[in-house]
Amino acid sequence: MLVHKCKNETKSAADLKNDLIMFHKWNMTVFGDFDGLALFTRIVEAGGLAAAERATGIPKATLSRRLSVLENTLNVRLVRRTKKGVVLTEQGQQLFERSRAAFSLAEEAVAEVQYERAALSGNIRLSLPPDIATAVLAPVLIRFGARHPDVAIEITLADRRVSLIEEGYDLVVRMGPVADSELIFRRIATLPRVLVASPDFLSAHSGLKEPQDLREIPALAIRRDLVEWDLRNDKGVTATIHPKISFAANRQTILVDAAIAGLGIANLPFFLVEAALTSGALIRVLTDWEPSPVEMTALWQKDRFSGRLIKAIVTEFADALKDDRASR
Repeated sequence: MLVHKCKNETKSAADLKNDLIMFHKWNMTVFGDFDGLALFTRIVEAGGLAAAERATGIPKATLSRRLSVLENTLNVRLVRRTKKGVVLTEQGQQLFERSRAAFSLAEEAVAEVQYERAALSGNIRLSLPPDIATAVLAPVLIRFGARHPDVAIEITLADRRVSLIEEGYDLVVRMGPVADSELIFRRIATLPRVLVASPDFLSAHSGLKEPQDLREIPALAIRRDLVEWDLRNDKGVTATIHPKISFAANRQTILVDAAIAGLGIANLPFFLVEAALTSGALIRVLTDWEPSPVEMTALWQKDRFSGRLIKAIVTEFADALKDDRASR
């Protein structure tokens, strides 16, 4: 049986950092027997030589001999051997506490690398909104697939709200509110929207100053019924408008083309119309008012086999969208 003192208090991050620095300085100047030190920490953690033999599969005699070699290398007595087992000396207690932190961090790092390599393989089937997928998400997946050739990726582009479970998807990205309480989800972006129209359209419908002015002029949307535009100005005043939809299409890229052609006013994500605004093909309408942004959310089921892969892809989606917004 091995006896060592147990401290109930949890070390602060600063204390742990100091321990690691001291261990590193000591190690670099006088020490080279890392295997022996690792076995020493295993012996202490197991509670003695016999228990360490069971835990590691290394014979008790070998463990004892390596412990003696470590003591000789350090020229310090680390344990006292008694009839009941071994007891840590003060120097042994100090060495254990400081070296355990370093080995624990090393083991975590190795385990994480091994798990990462094992996890980033396999098949993943995704359903993505067509427009944002074409602009951002698909290029992310292409780069991801190039870095991880053991991952097989299948993408389906769909405007409709697919059923992740019933249709067999591993990961779904949705625009708008999320109501699937049984799924794991992460909001990966909040996309600003703007009201836009062509210069010719605005010339034909001059005098637009307030949200109420939008009610009776042609508008574009992904459907013709149940359309609401929630607007807010810089003073925090809000307005909800039910526009008169004259042209509907379930692809927002079509709505961009329709707006450029002068068919009406559109309420669209900024990333879709940025180029047209820069070129002058479209102009912002009611610049004092901003439509409510659209939330983009990733949803998936808890799965210990594919969970790491899914989270890695979702993180890359979020990073790409963040970088895209930051570059503007």
